[in-house]
Amino acid sequence: MAGTGTFKNSPEYAEMIADVFVEAVRKATTSAMCCEYGEEEITPSLMQCMQYVFLRGPSPMRAIASGLDVSLSAVSQLVDRLVRKGLMTRHENQFDRRLAEVDLTENGRSLVREMRKRRLAWFESIACEMPAEKRRAFLEGIESFVRIALAKEGDVERACARCGMEHTPQCVINEVKAEKSKGRQETAQ
Repeated sequence: MAGTGTFKNSPEYAEMIADVFVEAVRKATTSAMCCEYGEEEITPSLMQCMQYVFLRGPSPMRAIASGLDVSLSAVSQLVDRLVRKGLMTRHENQFDRRLAEVDLTENGRSLVREMRKRRLAWFESIACEMPAEKRRAFLEGIESFVRIALAKEGDVERACARCGMEHTPQCVINEVKAEKSKGRQETAQ
């Protein structure tokens, strides 16, 4: 390695710092997602399931499994646990239990709102310590990275299902979806 400046501009450094960033965010969000409900712990997996339904409303089990990238049996087990805790309701299909639609109870919605507030507070505490120009540059850099990665990977729908944010037109994922859709329309013409 030549000088420090050269190393900091290298793909190796970018990969290393990205790994550290992802790990820091993973630990913080996992910590925010874990909480107590009564005498039982709500695990990150349970909270992800609840958050999926919180953001999308009543959902079929298959949609949750697809959105969380887990098996249908894993979602069924998560939902069973959440129903027993009084955080979710299941509306059975009379012909096939796997086609059940689930929704959050008011206690479930409340728990997800609290988790999202804790997670946002962590992000705000970090962002508030960054100078405004660094914060803007950080967000622009992350958006650019995500835009390119999703365009190359073609995994926009999966990213959208897993992101955990409410749908907004300004979301980089929605922008990539619109660009891809426009490209397909132009190709079809």
